[in-house]
Amino acid sequence: MVCPITKMAAPGSAADVADGFQLVTSKTRRKRRRNRHQQASANQAHTQQDGEDDSIDLTKLEKKILASKEELRCTEFFSTVKDIFRHVRRGDLDWEKMCVPSTQGSPNPSCGCEELKSTWDRDSAAVRQEVRDFDAIVCYGLGRFSSCVTARYQLGLLLLLMEVLHVPGSCYVYDPVFSSSEKLLLEKLGCQLILTNEEGKRPVDRRTLFYMPHCGKPLYNNLLWANWGQQLSKLIILGNSLSNMALRFVQNSLSNMALRFVQNSLSNMALRFPRQELKKSAFYIHSILDYTKEVPLPNNFHFLDVFNDLSLHVFPVTDISPPRSLWQRAAEPVYDLDWQEEIITSWNK
Repeated sequence: MVCPITKMAAPGSAADVADGFQLVTSKTRRKRRRNRHQQASANQAHTQQDGEDDSIDLTKLEKKILASKEELRCTEFFSTVKDIFRHVRRGDLDWEKMCVPSTQGSPNPSCGCEELKSTWDRDSAAVRQEVRDFDAIVCYGLGRFSSCVTARYQLGLLLLLMEVLHVPGSCYVYDPVFSSSEKLLLEKLGCQLILTNEEGKRPVDRRTLFYMPHCGKPLYNNLLWANWGQQLSKLIILGNSLSNMALRFVQNSLSNMALRFVQNSLSNMALRFPRQELKKSAFYIHSILDYTKEVPLPNNFHFLDVFNDLSLHVFPVTDISPPRSLWQRAAEPVYDLDWQEEIITSWNK
């Protein structure tokens, strides 16, 4: 199709645009990201107290969503996403080439492609055998797209993926903060609603794309647990970069250790290696990192906080033959209070 000429905004935050939003500073934006799931809980409680948002003009909202979708269709960002998925479906993706540069134009040191390439070169045939067409899409964590510009663009990408991957009628969505009006519109747009809070613990028996933009770590850990074993080969995740997630966890742990070192004497301090902390808190994320193929998506959409830090993850474990000991532990994840802030559970909704 011929794309209309779109007035492009300067790179920035989707929350900066005029749609009932205030301009946020980078400091405020970082704080908002850290508290995303706490705010989701607050939004949910607000919705439950005030009743469902029946004041939403569904016709107007649908037009905004479709406009976001068509705006995305004509971007370099979506063109790259389409190329990645086309090569993934054919099984001929050049993993080294798809190491996406950072927005400054230099290679992104956190994408991990060089390390992954050295690990996976010998297994390129396995990747070609494992990656096929998708049978379904599952989307978690879109948020309140009736009031959030970022969520509308993320929903627009979901609708485009439904077209590109040819899975109409097989797209399942869930977020505990959806209002009744939003649910009605999602169904009109061709999505099927997941009726219960699965907490990400959804086993699959067919090739399924999980689209999880900016979800908390427990959702990813739970999803891996629910499909632990050879079943992971049926799973592809488009969501937060797992390699960056692990890197940030290590960096934060080292910072906390340094702080504890200042506050406590060595005799009272238990120094723990950060990677072991990740293993303890998110065993399944930690354990699958060495058997994951990851392609970072470019962060070149004109709102830089909509699709930042997203990667496509493939788990071709059936042909890689990880050690049997990898699959021996299959205990359901349990999280401490810090991690519970990143997920709305079925019992605290």
